[in-house]
Amino acid sequence: MQSPLAQGLLGERVSARHLIATLEDHPLVGARGGEPRLDENGFLSAVAPWRLRGENAFIELALVTDMLRMFTPLPDTVAPEVGSYSLKHTVEEFLSPYCSYVSNGRLIWAAAALGLSIIDPDGEGPNLLIGVPEREHDYVRRMTGRGWNRPRAYHHRPAGYSYLQEALARAAADEYLTDGWERPVPVAVAAPFHDWLIGQVGRDDVIGDLAGDYAAGVRDSDHRVARTPDELLAIFHEISHSSEAYDAVVTAIAEWIRTEPSAAPVRTERISGGRNGRGEYRCPCGYGSIIEEHDVWITCDQCRTEWRFVGGRSVRDWRLVPASV
Repeated sequence: MQSPLAQGLLGERVSARHLIATLEDHPLVGARGGEPRLDENGFLSAVAPWRLRGENAFIELALVTDMLRMFTPLPDTVAPEVGSYSLKHTVEEFLSPYCSYVSNGRLIWAAAALGLSIIDPDGEGPNLLIGVPEREHDYVRRMTGRGWNRPRAYHHRPAGYSYLQEALARAAADEYLTDGWERPVPVAVAAPFHDWLIGQVGRDDVIGDLAGDYAAGVRDSDHRVARTPDELLAIFHEISHSSEAYDAVVTAIAEWIRTEPSAAPVRTERISGGRNGRGEYRCPCGYGSIIEEHDVWITCDQCRTEWRFVGGRSVRDWRLVPASV
């Protein structure tokens, strides 16, 4: 119990007394004076009694508890969707090499001791649903799994992910941590263009198709959130896409600027520059550039046709809008 790996990396040290009490008192998995309801295989299995040998068993439970603390707990009003058997494999991959095997039952046991919401989807066991966010679990599963397509964005990364990775390495080197982790308070970041684009999902036109693909990419961590049209263009510069998809982006940005009072014109990302007052920026389609010097101009024939500079601005403060606006 004094092992650095069991010190409590994302919270207080897990209590052996509390773990034991959970098997008796928990409203779903606790025996409550009757026959055990949880074993190594899972809930209502009753075929694989616990194999708790030596200090390693406690260390493993402590590590699994810390791993589960990494996730944002679901409120009781949200039904869990992540299966314990899938989650236990994710835990094994993340905790390797500090913990090589986690049984389905021990995963459920740690979740119950931690107070996560747990439900039995079919009343038969042995797998239960655990109250961690499905998108956060999918992010960790893809980051740690072998052969999975890794996420390209991090908005679904659990708050404790990076800290726990570092803390595990330090504890494995026999270090006791003094810089305790505190779950960050969520901060709402305004994303008006993202909110508008998500609201177009389901439309029967090119903007609806674009919005559906964009929403799926955000959900699956394939790209980041586009808070502004500028960021949507930057995303398209990073991923493969068809010319039709880019045309839909231009159409969507034009509609956004025409219809939304908060809409701001576009400024693309810098490619190079700074010397002798000359700057080079990526053009909206991504295949040419915008040159900012004594004047500002677009080198790309396509973008010269599809975009125009907003009047009344200085050379250093240029902005673009689709030509149709």
